[in-house]
Amino acid sequence: MLHVISLFTVPNHEDVFIRAVRMNGDWHTLARRIAPELVASDLLRHQLSPLYICHDFWTTPEAYFRGLHSQAVQNLFLARRQMASACFELGVFSFPALKDPLVPLEPVAAR
Repeated sequence: MLHVISLFTVPNHEDVFIRAVRMNGDWHTLARRIAPELVASDLLRHQLSPLYICHDFWTTPEAYFRGLHSQAVQNLFLARRQMASACFELGVFSFPALKDPLVPLEPVAAR
């Protein structure tokens, strides 16, 4: 699973943004048809300002990077960015792999 985190500023028309981008919203429904490897998107709103974090879940890193080279996926992401006044991609993340998962962890010394 690959996680892509983006930050959006949406000072105007927040309702439109929320309805479109949240699970089963118009943007999300279209995204599932265009890029089925984009399995989900979560939307979180800052409590004091019109800032949103969008957390996209892709099946694999390969699927995400393939999507980046697709004009249809690029148009999809552009449509989402155009609903906001600003957008910044925080990055692409995955869970870290353990070097040797069979080695037991040593207890942390009390301070």
